[in-house]
Amino acid sequence: MPAASRKPLPDLLRGIAVILMVFFHFCFDLAYFGKLAVQTNIDPEWVALRTLIVTLFAAVAGLSTAEKISPKRQLKLLACAGAATLGSWFIFPHAVIWFGVLHFFFAAGLLAPFFVGKTSTSLLLGPLFILLGAYFQAPLFNHPALAWLGMMTYKPMTEDYVPLLPWFGVVLLGVAAQRLIPAAWLSMGSAGFLAAIRWMGKHSLIIYLLHQPILFAILGLIFKK
Repeated sequence: MPAASRKPLPDLLRGIAVILMVFFHFCFDLAYFGKLAVQTNIDPEWVALRTLIVTLFAAVAGLSTAEKISPKRQLKLLACAGAATLGSWFIFPHAVIWFGVLHFFFAAGLLAPFFVGKTSTSLLLGPLFILLGAYFQAPLFNHPALAWLGMMTYKPMTEDYVPLLPWFGVVLLGVAAQRLIPAAWLSMGSAGFLAAIRWMGKHSLIIYLLHQPILFAILGLIFKK
């Protein structure tokens, strides 16, 4: 999106999600090195925090979806998703990321533009997809070829799993919000003291890619035996 047409609110919300994400991974790394007694994948409060983070990213992705797919953006996401898979294979060989947040946003980026302007459809399917993903499970979706859809009967062994359902439902609600929220609201959050948060929102992808390797390396040097 050109700088002149960017609205402050989406960048601000995405920036807040980035801050929460960095905090979450910092605590995850501390737990990995045995310095924090939490289980971020199990403890309810940490699961809730992760859910909030992904919800913010997904909703803003829907809110920012244009009618046409940007091939450059999609290729960048695909390359980054591949890098995340490869990196996880080296760090967590028993829990490789095969459909994490970047893989999800690549898939959502292909699908969401078809719903732009279709507010009623988005409002109908959004909650339906959320409910299906959250409450419906069937052995059929345990098959490796279908596991990326969600609705599995067990939690897969992977460090990051963001299936199409329920999360695409959140994206659709963000798409619907394009027509439902007053345009003036998109200009909220333009105050100067929020500039740093908006900057993080604008550069969320590069921060996502770099923050965890940097945190992991620094903490590894500090706590290495």
